[in-house]
Amino acid sequence: MSNSDYGFTFNGHHSSEFGLKVLSTKQVTLPPKRKTLVQLPYSSKQVDLSAVYGDNIYDERTVTFPCRLPYGRRNPTVMYAKIEEVTRWLYEPLTKSLLQDDAVPNYAFLGEVQAPPTIEESLDFCKITIVFQCYPYRLKKRFDDIWDTFNFETDIAQMIHVDVKGMDNFVLYNTGDIAVSLKVTTDSDNMLIALNSYNAIPLKRGDNESHELVLVKGRNTVTLVGTGHVDFDWSEEVI
Repeated sequence: MSNSDYGFTFNGHHSSEFGLKVLSTKQVTLPPKRKTLVQLPYSSKQVDLSAVYGDNIYDERTVTFPCRLPYGRRNPTVMYAKIEEVTRWLYEPLTKSLLQDDAVPNYAFLGEVQAPPTIEESLDFCKITIVFQCYPYRLKKRFDDIWDTFNFETDIAQMIHVDVKGMDNFVLYNTGDIAVSLKVTTDSDNMLIALNSYNAIPLKRGDNESHELVLVKGRNTVTLVGTGHVDFDWSEEVI
């Protein structure tokens, strides 16, 4: 992709499909910490309850794309038709959807356009500023050992496709910042899985997802019992 095509993907389309060119003033904010402070009676001290469950809590972040659209007041009919097309694309999702920035291809945001884009008209072009309201954490691609996309500083190559005969023990690493759901896919109807020494739960043929299949942050021990092929998949979440 050339520099002129740089942009973002949202709602099934890349921004370049609409003639949008992202300007250099793009902004990505970090999520602010959410603080829960309780004032002690008859004291100037406060008690911080923000991390009572052992983790920081964050509020949402914003991602702002100022874009140039090559239509202006010389042809207002075409300009507003293009703006309407862009607006329909941005407004269509009912909830937060995947937002992928070309500058960080191995990460994605969950975002939604809630505030109306601002439009600044010029003679030969117009500027549209698009603000996405986003989930605090970025979704990080989970890697195996494909070296051309592997980041040696943050990624861990691990076995996510395994064949089991009898019983097998191994480790999965969640390199994100919080616990995440784990999807387990198997071709067998007679398998059990235990995560981090908790009670074993049965797996059915096909995809398995439940509140019991969770990878904690960091190291996770996995025990599989049965015979068959198993695939693991999850999305890591990072600040």
